[in-house]
Amino acid sequence: MPARLDTEWRESGLLTDRDYRAVFEASPDAMLVVDCEGVIRDLNPQALSMFGWSREEMEGSGVERLVPPASRSRHERHRLSYAEAPRPRPMGQGLELQAVRKDGTAFPVEISLSPGKLASGPEHVICTIRDITSWKRMRWLSRMKLAAAENERRHLSRELHDEFLQFLVAFKIRGKLLVDEADRAERERAWAVIADEILGAIRGVKQMIRGLRSPKLEQQGLVSALATLFRDARKVHGVTIRASVNLDWVADELDPATVLALYRIVQEAVTNAATHAGVTEAAVALRSANGMIIAEIRDEGCGFELSDLGAAPDDGQMGLAGMRERAELVGGDLSVRTSPGKGTTVRASVPMVGPEGEQW
Repeated sequence: MPARLDTEWRESGLLTDRDYRAVFEASPDAMLVVDCEGVIRDLNPQALSMFGWSREEMEGSGVERLVPPASRSRHERHRLSYAEAPRPRPMGQGLELQAVRKDGTAFPVEISLSPGKLASGPEHVICTIRDITSWKRMRWLSRMKLAAAENERRHLSRELHDEFLQFLVAFKIRGKLLVDEADRAERERAWAVIADEILGAIRGVKQMIRGLRSPKLEQQGLVSALATLFRDARKVHGVTIRASVNLDWVADELDPATVLALYRIVQEAVTNAATHAGVTEAAVALRSANGMIIAEIRDEGCGFELSDLGAAPDDGQMGLAGMRERAELVGGDLSVRTSPGKGTTVRASVPMVGPEGEQW
């Protein structure tokens, strides 16, 4: 645009072509300008970053190269159908769309389409593309939390029904029989039975409380709480835990959120090994290295077919996804190695963060 006209445009308050180009380049979403033949004619820097191609590689290429190979023919049919009756299509239409990067990795996207005639003459479509990987992950985590809470409610309901409701019913019956018992020796024997059952119920309640909340963890720290957990695994499930906990002073200096995450991860993994692996022993090792705490829980049991932990949650592997979420919430990660008949190894790695939030 000539300097005089450019000055007149600015004085009028209207945006120049250069201004519109700056908006296009600065958009936080990837943007493509695609002609009626499906050829990419222009794109912004966010599109280059998202897909991993250079500008020379993308300009002039077909838009189908950005679609997973298995979906390209279907995408082409949809594009041709859209070209016959183009209309604005905003984001958030509930479409499960996938794009593919130069390295071949697919990722979920939302796409808006805005058809129009550009100043150059031909009809084009402006495609705005948003990577929704993080959004889908958060939505999955939300579903996961709801499912985990419901699963815990079912578990508590079964425990209360199978253990304590039955005890209370039996206690009521025994109490009625005791009232009518005339023989003193028989009454004493009945009282002894009732007292023994009450002690059993108290132990059951304590066991349930330890599963929900560990007083040892709050009062004496991680190492002591883990020792209690390992003893309970032997008493309750008959599974011996071969433990190697080499944290020294570190465990007493950790952020409470990190301590709780580590404890719950080990607790879940040990419980899974004790109840599902079909073993009489398992190994647990915790150590610190390079500013991280590494926990590894291993058994030589039956193993299982490991599905994608990012898929929709199900009861069978909900615990594994919960462990991964706990690790990620404190800045760590978790991996699981298993297969049918090959045992299972759970490995969690979390950063050593002090009570004030400083990382060592």
